[in-house]
Amino acid sequence: MQAIPLGENLFSPLYQFENGLRLAIDKHLSACYTDWWNSRLQFALPEIHKYAQDHMRKIANMPWIGDSARTPILPIHHVTLGQLEEIVKKFSSDCIPQLFPTIEFFLGHMECIKRVRNLYSHMFPCLDIQDSRLAKREILTLSEHLSTRL
Repeated sequence: MQAIPLGENLFSPLYQFENGLRLAIDKHLSACYTDWWNSRLQFALPEIHKYAQDHMRKIANMPWIGDSARTPILPIHHVTLGQLEEIVKKFSSDCIPQLFPTIEFFLGHMECIKRVRNLYSHMFPCLDIQDSRLAKREILTLSEHLSTRL
């Protein structure tokens, strides 16, 4: 069966990238704005802000989920990969070229990552080794570039 090796090979890079991107965006926008989440995002992208708030309320009812000893859960941890993309697009004047050289660079790589992530998460039988390799290359490209900016 191909599903288990593909999953073992792909989950960790996707998980690390998605959470690393969240933290990088939060760190950068926190440096740009005081309380960017409430002072800027709430008004610029109210549907994303509301989505995260709703998710945080649901999580509050699950006491076994919460901050770890090393990492607090931030509001940005409650948004999807697609919503992270929307945040970068909306705040492109702050994120381009500070985090990514061009918006096209960011969006092009994100499109491949999101496609494979969605195949992995929702339609696993459609995923193959080439998809896994593609996602890992795209993750590596964006991650390496981002790490030189922070």
